[in-house]
Amino acid sequence: MYLYKITTYLCFLLLICSCAPFKKVKTPDNTIELTKDNLHLIDGTYQNNIENPAYSLELFWGSFYTRKEQESVYNLVYKEKEPFLITLKSVSKKRLNVTITVKDSILKSFDIKGRVKNGYFEQRRITYAIPTIFVNKYYSSKFRIGLLNRNTIITDFKKTDIGTVYFFYPFNNSSNNYNIEHKKVTSKE
Repeated sequence: MYLYKITTYLCFLLLICSCAPFKKVKTPDNTIELTKDNLHLIDGTYQNNIENPAYSLELFWGSFYTRKEQESVYNLVYKEKEPFLITLKSVSKKRLNVTITVKDSILKSFDIKGRVKNGYFEQRRITYAIPTIFVNKYYSSKFRIGLLNRNTIITDFKKTDIGTVYFFYPFNNSSNNYNIEHKKVTSKE
């Protein structure tokens, strides 16, 4: 019972803490500030930067990249070096449609819900906690998209992924990717 209380308090503490903010990220000088009225400026198709790799069971452009999706494009992406093409389309002031393609084949299409904040479009925070006997895990992530004046966009991603296995083996898989530039391939038509 004592161990259960400690686990409950720890999970509660983690939930009320902001573990994946972008407060200390340096914004590039050539950034165009996004607003609700000019969100359509990021519409277009962009080539994914190789500094932003797609890992199985991780967030990739605001959506979880599954093992099945990885297996379907593994030869194209990792052996033939075909890039991921990301098509962004602003649907509303709080939603972007994202389509991920590889060599004219659509891998995934989904909507990112979020809002314009500090000149970026920020996805809603994705957070979950698993308080079980064998594995305790807390996950929190944030993804945002900005616009540069060189016909490119910039993405920032931060995640906090911490926990324990059998209460003895702690793990910390937290990571971040800041100021990753993606070049525009086609213009909005």
